[in-house]
Amino acid sequence: MTTCPHCTTNDLDHGGFLCDPCIRTTSRRLRQMPALWAALAAWLAPGRGAPFISGRTPRAEAPLPLREEVLDLRADGGIVGVLEDWRTAVHEARSMAPPTLAVGIGPRITIAATALDGHLGWIARWYAGPDLATDVQQLVGRAYGVIQPGHDADEPQYLGRCVAADPAGTVCGRPLYAHPDQVVQCEWCLCVYTPETWLALRHYQPGGPGGRLAAA
Repeated sequence: MTTCPHCTTNDLDHGGFLCDPCIRTTSRRLRQMPALWAALAAWLAPGRGAPFISGRTPRAEAPLPLREEVLDLRADGGIVGVLEDWRTAVHEARSMAPPTLAVGIGPRITIAATALDGHLGWIARWYAGPDLATDVQQLVGRAYGVIQPGHDADEPQYLGRCVAADPAGTVCGRPLYAHPDQVVQCEWCLCVYTPETWLALRHYQPGGPGGRLAAA
């Protein structure tokens, strides 16, 4: 039985070039791309204020260093360039008309990532499938290298403790976990945190620079 050339761990039970776990992982990584690209924007402007959390917090000033890696990933030849190159290659290999580009890098990333995700069943049987999966994996790794160094993007991320406070000023404090493309809701107080609010969430953790939140 042949081993998957991408992960070099799992057997290719169905033939092709990507095992089922690698197909699922690549699909999830593709669906993360728009959120990761958007999250990188926070590192473009040093000292940029953190966003609100469900209307419960004032803006917090977080020192965010400007990095060339961020510019590379968010530019025309970064995340969007890799995804669109692969989408074009898939269209050529499948004898399809060249894809039409949208306007704006954000929409282009969403469209290209969604399109590649839709082709994954075919890509898994394509000889270039492992290379595509590797490129997608590297993009996610590079983005996480900026957003949260040392974090394993394939595991749910520990975001910290819920910082929502009730009218009496008691902070919830329940632990929160999520993948980067998911909205997380506290199981206890039902406060909702979107990926764009996670910098502010970390800022207001107990012992952090923002201290504890005032009552909602």
